[in-house]
Amino acid sequence: MIIARQLLLFVIVTVVISACSIKITEDQLIGGTWLVTNGYENGEIGGDPICPSFDEGMEFIDEEKVYVIAEDKEFDYRLRETDEGMEFEFYNPNGRVDFYKITMENENAFGLNSSGVTKTRNCYFERQK
Repeated sequence: MIIARQLLLFVIVTVVISACSIKITEDQLIGGTWLVTNGYENGEIGGDPICPSFDEGMEFIDEEKVYVIAEDKEFDYRLRETDEGMEFEFYNPNGRVDFYKITMENENAFGLNSSGVTKTRNCYFERQK
């Protein structure tokens, strides 16, 4: 009986941990135009979005390039796993690099929160096909 309880506890902990560390891939982002529809703070959708450059939307072209509509330019990007979850690295051609925590809400929506020095940017995107 004790072994069964320990096994059940192990299974529950494993499911919870794996659910918290969902990997996001570039393939999930490619296709359609991603438009800002809301703010996104502390895993909650709502409020005013604060995301200069992205406020007109973006389109992921492939595994390395994203087209930012307001800038009318392609930028390099990279997704990577960190201890705090998935991170979106955005490489501006002017040499600036921005880091965002990215949370996939479903196949057609994700939230971005800036990380690093400026933690004020937040926006929620929905895919328009």
